[in-house]
Amino acid sequence: MHKRFLVIFTLLMLSSCRPVVLWYSEPEGPPDYKLGWQDGCDSGLSAEDSGYIYRAVYGFKKRPEMAENDQYKVGWTDGFTYCRYTLDTQ
Repeated sequence: MHKRFLVIFTLLMLSSCRPVVLWYSEPEGPPDYKLGWQDGCDSGLSAEDSGYIYRAVYGFKKRPEMAENDQYKVGWTDGFTYCRYTLDTQ
């Protein structure tokens, strides 16, 4: 019983995480760039997923309060592109 629960719990945790190839993708740069990169990456995963798992977990993220922040916008675009096409190659 406990073993079955542990397996189910582990599978659920892994399904809500980023793909393994993205676990160590941490961008360099200022905090606003990093925040944009994380939001863009989540949006990119959501956009490329054909199985609806990432779409349900991450969704589209773009913070309206950061609309005028150039570092955030560049980070968002970089993260979106990187994560979307990284997922596409697997």
